[in-house]
Amino acid sequence: MPGLPSLKVFLILGVLLLTVASSIVYMMRGRSEDSVSRPDLAALIDKLSAPGMEHADPANCIECHREITEAWQDSHHALANTGLRKEDIHALLKASGPLPEERSMRWRAAHGTVLLEEEGLPPHPLIGTIGLTPLIQYLYLAPDGRIQTHDVAWDTINKEWFSVFESDDAGEGPRQSGEWGHWTGQGMNWDANCAYCHMTEYRKQFLPEENRYDSTWTHMGITCSQCHPGMDTHLAQIRNGNNYFKESLDKKQIMDTCATCHSLRAEITPHAFYPGEAYEDHFLLTLADVPGIYHPDGHVIGENYVYGSLTMSKMGHAGLSCLDCHDPHTNGTILPIDNNALCQRCHGSGLENAPRIDPVKHSRHPAHSTGNLCVECHMPVSYFMGRDGRRDHSFSNPDPRLTMEMGIPNVCIECHNTQSNEWALQLVEEWYGPDMNADRRAKARLMNDLFKATSGAGARLRAAIEDEKNRFWKATFIGMLQFTEPSRENLDLLTRAAVDAEPMVRAAAVRVAGLETFPESLQLDLLSDPVRSVRISASLANPLMPAVSESHDTELRQHLEHTADSPAGSLRLAAYWQSRGETGKAIPLARQAVSFDRANPEVWRLTAIELHNLGESREALDYLDKSLRIDPENALTLFNLGLLNYELGNLDEALRHLDQALSLDPFMENAWYNLVVLYWQMDRMETALQRLQTGLGHLPESRRLQELMLYFRQLNQQRRP
Repeated sequence: MPGLPSLKVFLILGVLLLTVASSIVYMMRGRSEDSVSRPDLAALIDKLSAPGMEHADPANCIECHREITEAWQDSHHALANTGLRKEDIHALLKASGPLPEERSMRWRAAHGTVLLEEEGLPPHPLIGTIGLTPLIQYLYLAPDGRIQTHDVAWDTINKEWFSVFESDDAGEGPRQSGEWGHWTGQGMNWDANCAYCHMTEYRKQFLPEENRYDSTWTHMGITCSQCHPGMDTHLAQIRNGNNYFKESLDKKQIMDTCATCHSLRAEITPHAFYPGEAYEDHFLLTLADVPGIYHPDGHVIGENYVYGSLTMSKMGHAGLSCLDCHDPHTNGTILPIDNNALCQRCHGSGLENAPRIDPVKHSRHPAHSTGNLCVECHMPVSYFMGRDGRRDHSFSNPDPRLTMEMGIPNVCIECHNTQSNEWALQLVEEWYGPDMNADRRAKARLMNDLFKATSGAGARLRAAIEDEKNRFWKATFIGMLQFTEPSRENLDLLTRAAVDAEPMVRAAAVRVAGLETFPESLQLDLLSDPVRSVRISASLANPLMPAVSESHDTELRQHLEHTADSPAGSLRLAAYWQSRGETGKAIPLARQAVSFDRANPEVWRLTAIELHNLGESREALDYLDKSLRIDPENALTLFNLGLLNYELGNLDEALRHLDQALSLDPFMENAWYNLVVLYWQMDRMETALQRLQTGLGHLPESRRLQELMLYFRQLNQQRRP
């Protein structure tokens, strides 16, 4: 039929793989206890417990830097990761409690260590620990050689066992093998999730083709060389009689060094960060455009490890750094917080142009009350990993109005828990005026409206982008353009953002727009940007993952290999090899993606998409069927099944799946379009017209369905005698 629209299969990898959550679970391969030989176990225990390389060993620093070293040695940094200790063995052999009994966990001595025996799993030898207070997690060697952290941890304050997921799993019971949070999964793998920030000069070396790690480090815990550059040179100078040492890093470089661990970020490079380098050459900071990390006003929700909150705050934007408040060696504050001395260091003296504040006059609370403590109102505590309390570094204001409007917590009511938000609002507006917190309220209302797709929010967002000076918020606002309708105004903003002075903003622009949206000259500029996070973002923003040179392609491939230990990462690497014509390398990587998260239907679906792109359509159909068995009411999976069955000639199955998809989601435009065209191609014209009319009833503004109806009418006119 001339001019008839064709049924297109919308199984395109593209941005889908870049946005799928990289949360992953690795299914244990059921080997026996004997598969971990005693020499292998002993060698690993020795490696974890060894003093480490000379330049990273604080024992070589204490003679000249005794006060600092002694302050450090009992800190969270020093004990971030420890090898097998006798006290841990003794404690676990006597371990008992409701949670271990409920989970059928017991420990017994074997092979010079302790074996964890848990119902349904092979024994796992204890090899080390993570953490100091308020909790300790234990490290176990899995039968396949991976190092895993258990979710059942020891509360060092309350002296009891608990699950780090206890607040997440309320009423749901423990996570099962194959689920994201289960301790045998990749989501609890030490190499992938813990080691970088718990070890000194840790280098994760994941070998995608072998699906294993060959990682290295220079010392247990966080020692001097993790933060101070040139320790090997310094020790060589000492041997030659020169013990002079001067810190070579400036304030920004020190902040970047702290941020490598104290931030929620994606790793870019396999060779890791070296003190003095730029953070954005090695990491991509997670912004507030990702749902579930921040409340609309910037209050913390998810675990962001502080740096993101500090960056988005007015104080961070004004130049406040970690060392203005914290001693990096003890990990404590440089002045007490329980008498406001730390905050008053600046706000009592006007240091660094900080506004002077009298705490009692400002707080309207008695001098020695909780309500008069700066941190209690402006840095409330949130709990992560079940029981690890951390203060919010966004320095937000408690605002009952935002609680009433959108449920953002405020500490007024958390403290005065017998009162109402209306009571608190009346007081704070009487004390601070009705325009109190005006800037944050405007941001919160805008972000909330954007996430809810409220009409008119796009114009407000464009105005906010033009006015914003804080790089975190500007990059976030650029990212929020994804929640607005495409427009010429948006494109102009994105084009300007792609040449912004801040790398964070440039990277956000290319991620939202897609590389091909920009003129060719700007595409080349982004692909050759001086900052690696922008270059990598630009390459990943196009399904073909382009590179401008051999060295750039090597950099991109190394990044993809480094992050291939997750479903999304494995699929990205598969797509990379596919784009280079290496299907033999791509297919095993695509199949490997589901091994990281077999309980996740979206992983099966996305893997099916990549297998289809690689020409393995029959296998892709099987993967979609498995996805549907896990989640039988997933409209998108049913849509994909309909399209793939059409391509394979299973027309009745295609109709059935498309109809099922629309019964679950009647607003799926692509499903209506393809269903109508399929009926049309099967010469079932009356049914096609009926389904098109039904689709337009749900989506009256759909241009594609309107154009299809116009084509129907023109066709009927041509058929009239």
